[in-house]
Amino acid sequence: MSNPSVIYRAKTACKRKMQEGTVISFTTVNHPSEGFGAGPFIIGLIELQDGNRVMGQMRIPANCTLRIGQKVLPRMQLLRTNAQGLRIYDVVYELAVSQPLTVEQKLEFPGYIVALYGPSGVGKSTVSRLLTTVLGDYVENVPIVTTRRKKRGDEGEYNHTSTTEFTRMQKEQKIIAATQIPSHSEKRWYGYQEKDIQAIWDKGKIPVVITEQHLLQGLSAYYGRRSILSFGLLPPGRSRRAMLSQLLHRLRSRGRDTERHIQDRMKNAERDLDFFEERSELFDHILVNEDLDVVLETLKGHVLGTEQP
Repeated sequence: MSNPSVIYRAKTACKRKMQEGTVISFTTVNHPSEGFGAGPFIIGLIELQDGNRVMGQMRIPANCTLRIGQKVLPRMQLLRTNAQGLRIYDVVYELAVSQPLTVEQKLEFPGYIVALYGPSGVGKSTVSRLLTTVLGDYVENVPIVTTRRKKRGDEGEYNHTSTTEFTRMQKEQKIIAATQIPSHSEKRWYGYQEKDIQAIWDKGKIPVVITEQHLLQGLSAYYGRRSILSFGLLPPGRSRRAMLSQLLHRLRSRGRDTERHIQDRMKNAERDLDFFEERSELFDHILVNEDLDVVLETLKGHVLGTEQP
């Protein structure tokens, strides 16, 4: 198990580095370590706004020249992939000349959906709410139509309906992706309506959906795989058992479900973890949801077009 003090120091260092800064010096590394790609990259010494100095990888936009004294902005970026296939992200510094895409520019790319996938308790709803809060001008959550009974903490995430009405909407092809999640106590259907997604596109925004296996496959089949930018969220843990233990702790801590419902969710979580490997082609990025700030900054980078693929 990782040392808690080491984890705390790593998180603190990452947050401290997320400041604007000034280039003090820089150098080019021609022989990067294994996993960092074949080409050279630039390492800069940056003086941050609080007066501290840090070393960081530089990102130079096309047709720009790096000079000492230039201002840089922090970005979360995929740096490498380790031997286990996990993507490693860290702060890089970009010259303060590029601008995020505007809403008007994004209108040139209709049909784009951000999908969040992961087992119960991994934090999909929390990440979705935070993303749409900080990027409200660009993205909007798509409500989930469900036959599930209302629960404390739903917070407007669902449109509740009856099983009869849900079936009718399916027959009329108003629901374009649907799933039934196993439960001891009730038959719970979940789905997305085409009109809800289209309404968000009509506003010039990007729809954000929370998915599971059948919903993700259904949306990919209906709109085409290239229309879905999918993010898989994993709990922290070096082993499958450790990740499941984290999920169990989170589910019990939030106090929304009975113990029997929690056991149902844990069984489903095991299938969700298998799905990452069985259908890896459905995922563009896999993120470990250990630090919400890091996950959110990574998602923001992809949505705003400032994150490298």
